[in-house]
Amino acid sequence: MLQLQDLEFLYPTTLAPQREYSFKHVLTQEALYQTLLRPKREEYHERIGKAIEALYSERLEEYYEVLAYHYARSGNKDKAVQYLDLANQKAAKANAMEEAKRYFDEAMTLLDTLPETEGNQRRRIVLLVNQQTVMLLLNKYPEYYDLLTRYEAMAVRVGDQGLLGALYARLGWGEYGFGYFNQAIQTLAKAAEFCEAAGNPEDAGLAYVIGEWSHMWQGDYDQVLTLKEDALRMMAQRFNLRWYVFAVTAASLAYTAIGHWDHAVEDGHKALRAGEEFSDPSVISIAAWVISWAYTARGDLVRALEYGELGVQNALTPADKNWVQSLLGWAWVRAGEPRKGVELLAQGLAINRSGHPEDKVGVQSAHVPAEIFQMLFLGEAYWLAGESDNARQTLEELLELANRCGAKFYLGSARRLLGEIALSTDPIQVAAPLAAPHFEQSIAILQQINAENELALAYAGYGRLHQQQGHTTQAREYLTRALEIFERLGTLGEPDRIRQTLADLPTCFQGDPTA
Repeated sequence: MLQLQDLEFLYPTTLAPQREYSFKHVLTQEALYQTLLRPKREEYHERIGKAIEALYSERLEEYYEVLAYHYARSGNKDKAVQYLDLANQKAAKANAMEEAKRYFDEAMTLLDTLPETEGNQRRRIVLLVNQQTVMLLLNKYPEYYDLLTRYEAMAVRVGDQGLLGALYARLGWGEYGFGYFNQAIQTLAKAAEFCEAAGNPEDAGLAYVIGEWSHMWQGDYDQVLTLKEDALRMMAQRFNLRWYVFAVTAASLAYTAIGHWDHAVEDGHKALRAGEEFSDPSVISIAAWVISWAYTARGDLVRALEYGELGVQNALTPADKNWVQSLLGWAWVRAGEPRKGVELLAQGLAINRSGHPEDKVGVQSAHVPAEIFQMLFLGEAYWLAGESDNARQTLEELLELANRCGAKFYLGSARRLLGEIALSTDPIQVAAPLAAPHFEQSIAILQQINAENELALAYAGYGRLHQQQGHTTQAREYLTRALEIFERLGTLGEPDRIRQTLADLPTCFQGDPTA
């Protein structure tokens, strides 16, 4: 030891009660480490792990990562999986999702080296179902869905109905993420049934929550609000912060779609208060972009931008950043800055689509629900920025995707915007036969799902089409319908524009067969 000190490889750190030394360079430490035989190295790592457990038994959580490191390099792989699991959960709670994913991957690899006992199979399924939030916020749904389907048969063999229900809840979430909303609703209903029967309220709550979101994207807003109550009933038995937030934010978006602004903002603020109470920036970010969505749709653009910026400030994970920047982009579009919106939305859509080759269910996207709203907002942004060709292309792609998913609100909205684009860019004799079918289909879809604010926008567009054709009576009829809805809902900005258009209409237009 003295020779190594003389050569300046070591330096003393403690002299009493016994001498301790540290290496001056990590490469020297590694070189000496590699001279030890493997069994000796494993023995030392296990002894270190046991010493930490003994010395710090009352605050062991502080050392999960260190214990995982040492036991993973020892011969005690059971303890290694135990602490990797705990370190994974600790990192996920701290929103350190990349770190959590590394611990998960290492634990799954170690489980491959252990006997396939029922206990180890159960450990694997529990570990797997705990990764839902990690995979969501890292935009790794295809990978997670593959793992869930690979181990579904193992979960069935384990024979724990509550655990199997938890796995089906995650499978349903994966199907939701791929945009297969009908399939997700069926899987989630089975998951909720299994979990409730087995006394697993937390995962039953998750199943109800993702059922909410699946119905929300399909435009089944009454069903969203019914499932919210089921989810909250489960939360009363076992609270989960993120599931609670997803339950109330799905309801907020449903209220936004039907133009019930006060309810939308109220539920958004319930989520925001929960995030603030638990000091969870990811939850705060989610709540903020949902509130921003409600204010943008209503036309309260100062508040929309304020909450969009709040969401950006608290976005710590890739998914949080992607979602909230897209909503902030839409707020800028509606606030008269479409170029800013195009930049944020085009970037968000590209990130959502990147790094995920065609997966086995045929979806070229990490998260299809996000892709749907990003495409709608980007289409509007392109149109208002004067890029009509890009707007048409984006919205026509959206029509195909929304039709496949059954996303009725987005079908209706895309049709409305395509009508507006034709109306604003083509001569009326060309625009009329193109725009009229879009407006008519938009109105039919939006009436069906009671999306009143968007319906009023479609009425207004159809009224302007009749105005340009010289059909004054029909123009007045549709514009008046739009104005009545906007005033009843309390939408901002739009009523003034409609009143001005109505004031510009002649009381009797010569040559108008409907006047």
